[in-house]
Amino acid sequence: MPIKRENERLYPGGSIRSPEWRAIRERIRGRAGDSCEECGVPNHAMGGRLGGDGTFLPASPTGDNGLRLTWPVPGEYGWCGPSSDLHRLRIVRIVCTVAHLDHNPAHNCDANLRFLCQRCHNRHDQAHRRANAAATRKAAAATGDLFGS
Repeated sequence: MPIKRENERLYPGGSIRSPEWRAIRERIRGRAGDSCEECGVPNHAMGGRLGGDGTFLPASPTGDNGLRLTWPVPGEYGWCGPSSDLHRLRIVRIVCTVAHLDHNPAHNCDANLRFLCQRCHNRHDQAHRRANAAATRKAAAATGDLFGS
């Protein structure tokens, strides 16, 4: 989930760019073996996800007029999976980030941190994001009531 400007100061060193936070991030990344701790997809892998269960299939190089093999570009469609069972999927590059399990950026013990891919991180943040959106809508509605609109 994007970090609110007022919350970034709660990170060690006051920023996600600080040496203190980067050291924590690298420790968690190392613990995870540079892969998502939820689904196991390697960080920076290129491939596609199947609909339904979201199984990740690595991208396969494709022929370019029979002269050379090229890798599909993220955002475009390409062939993914083992050569015996290829699927045409939208290509994504997996980027893993560190998630706070309790959504508190000041709580940085290893037990509260997980190295997650975009899909798993978004799934983890879904309920928290929904609650924040509801609170924002409620606050906006209350402001409108003050002025009689």
